Amino acid sequence: MIDFALRAVGMYFLALLMIRLLGKRALGELGPFDFVVMTGVGHTVIAVALDRSIPFYEGIAVLATLAVLEYTMGFLSLKNQKLSHIISGKPVVLISNGQIIKENLRKEKFNIDDLLQELRKQGVRDLDNVDKGILEPCGGFSVILKDEAEAISKSDLGITKRSPNELLTIEPLARKDIFERMKREPVEEEEQPCLQDSVKNIENKIDLLLERIDLLENKAVSNDKEKQEDV
Repeated sequence: MIDFALRAVGMYFLALLMIRLLGKRALGELGPFDFVVMTGVGHTVIAVALDRSIPFYEGIAVLATLAVLEYTMGFLSLKNQKLSHIISGKPVVLISNGQIIKENLRKEKFNIDDLLQELRKQGVRDLDNVDKGILEPCGGFSVILKDEAEAISKSDLGITKRSPNELLTIEPLARKDIFERMKREPVEEEEQPCLQDSVKNIENKIDLLLERIDLLENKAVSNDKEKQEDV
């Protein structure tokens, strides 16, 4: 009995050490290859802990092999975008400009009920408000709303400026293009009036308009008096 407990404790700490060495990526939403590796880790831990016929060092060797595979594939995916797409897959657009793309739904075996469920989870009431609905390689679903459906931001009100080199997450950019764009020097834009200045200008125009109305009223009253005196 104690032997089983010691083997279980040993495999537990070995698996924990392996996951910690692989980094936080292994703790997030798993891609296909990550899922296979983590499943293998779990099976190895249980098998070695419960089966005395399996030597402890064999379990260590299996965990080490899985760790090396995970690290190697992760490193290669980081260096090569095509290989990353082969291993983990590519994002697939299921909704574009409020229209559901049936071909992509069929290709990803994603039915319409699941799609509507994901939209409800994101708090989307109307499909027409969706600019892009993207199925991510990890299986998650991302929703990008149209500009008119998004909440008003500080940049919309003129309080802060938009970055001229901003990266749009819905653009299918290659990695080198992303880093090259980030290296660009910011382009100087003409200063746009902030919200307070805009409100002040409107108030000044309203005051000027009221003054003109008062002048016209006074002029009309004086004209009426002159007419009455002439009569």
